[in-house]
Amino acid sequence: MWRRLAGLLLVFAAATAALWLLSSRLSAGQARRPLRFPSDLEELRELAEALRDYERQHRGAALALFCAAYLYKQSFAIPGSSLLNVLAGALFGPWTGLVLCSALTSVGATFCYLLSGAFGKQFVVYYFPDKVALLQRKVLHHIISSVCRQEPFCHKSPLWMPFSPGTRCSNCLRWLWQH
Repeated sequence: MWRRLAGLLLVFAAATAALWLLSSRLSAGQARRPLRFPSDLEELRELAEALRDYERQHRGAALALFCAAYLYKQSFAIPGSSLLNVLAGALFGPWTGLVLCSALTSVGATFCYLLSGAFGKQFVVYYFPDKVALLQRKVLHHIISSVCRQEPFCHKSPLWMPFSPGTRCSNCLRWLWQH
């Protein structure tokens, strides 16, 4: 079990190092201002102004850095992606930013899902077996009741999540059934 934690820490350290290398390369070519994730709208405004000129001259490098930062935040479930959505609109335009953020959100959520399945499952099942069993029972009860009523949507979810008629369980809960 500790090997998995070490693996997750190694993946996190490698991703952090790669993001740092990309950002240090960008800041070396720019005003020597350290780049970091914005925590409020004022910092976002400053970052957008600093990156706008660089993005016009080096569109590929700015796009690579933005994609890496967005995937980093999504993959490790770090809050603050909404500010990056606004930054994408400011840097790349509203439509390009929308398409880019939609694609990156999907890829980042997939990475997060794969990381949690590869590294987090054993910890959750080991340290919270009662909670996992309770969640399994609740999901199973809802699956059975929704199949009986032929509901196309999961109403007990905080968001309405459409399910295909043959599959009533969210893929995010797949690993709960395999212990």
